[in-house]
Amino acid sequence: MQIFSRKNHLILFLFVSIVLTASSCTGDKTGKKVKKSSEKKQSLVVRDWNKYPAIVERNTQAEVIALGDVHGGYERLVDLLSVGGLIRKDQRSQVGYSWSGGNKILVCTGDTIDKGDRSLDVLDLLMALQAQAPGDGGEVVVTLGNHEVEFLADPMNKKAEEFRTELQKRGITPEAISNGEQPYGAWMMNRPFAARINDWFFAHGGNTSGRTISELAKGFREAVDRGDWGSAFLIGDDSLLEAQKWWEGNGDSTALLDAYLGALGVRHIAFGHDPGAFHKKGVIEEAKDGRIFLIDVGMSPAIDYSKGALLIIQSAGKTTVARSLDAAGNKIELWLSAGQ
Repeated sequence: MQIFSRKNHLILFLFVSIVLTASSCTGDKTGKKVKKSSEKKQSLVVRDWNKYPAIVERNTQAEVIALGDVHGGYERLVDLLSVGGLIRKDQRSQVGYSWSGGNKILVCTGDTIDKGDRSLDVLDLLMALQAQAPGDGGEVVVTLGNHEVEFLADPMNKKAEEFRTELQKRGITPEAISNGEQPYGAWMMNRPFAARINDWFFAHGGNTSGRTISELAKGFREAVDRGDWGSAFLIGDDSLLEAQKWWEGNGDSTALLDAYLGALGVRHIAFGHDPGAFHKKGVIEEAKDGRIFLIDVGMSPAIDYSKGALLIIQSAGKTTVARSLDAAGNKIELWLSAGQ
């Protein structure tokens, strides 16, 4: 009996060892990101939350224009913003262009970098426009995407190969950005998690998991203050930046969306991240009677579903109309609300 018992213990030990090994090898990507993030040295950036809030909130009668994933597609970004009347050529500007959008608000929902080969030019342009727009009463809001946050968590991640090549050509080390030693890094670290403008909520992936704006802001501040860019709250599979087709849920998607919208205090969620989330690739679409809008049209040449499109939101009194504008200047009315 003693020999039999020892054999049983040996078998049990081997079984447990195999299970634990398999579990460690098949851990989800979030666990790997968290580990990489914890190995980073401390960021040099201490965020001023009064100057750089976790979630930007605005109430305005100005035209609001939303832009999805640019992914290093600089030339297409310039063409699109020019067609939208937001920029003009300006030899006096260091980036060759200046803001011409007046009091309009431009919202970019992240993923400005990676895939394409001109991410730094994209950042230079957006940073310049951010500085210029307030002079005309306008504003440029750039929220974080999963690619920016994943880079801050682990600048050597495989998605950032093209971005690292660009940095190398300019003599910038990836770590200088992810640690905030370089202006691009400090800028990224001070971007908001999302934006609420009137009754629209803009975020990269869009999945709030039913949280309120204050709850989302609190979770974001806590992760950033810890320097935990790899946290599950930021880039876990079900996070605001990473989740895909989250509105489908396990039942009534309309009821789920109404609950999420109610918690936010808005009527619409506009998001990027997944250019194949709806029916057609390469165009801005709405779904669920205007509850959600997909604005990632795969505009980067590295993806090439389209040459870009803007979501244009105009309000007059109680009437709001949402249209798409593509790089060729074509406009399509997507949604109209009157008397709500």
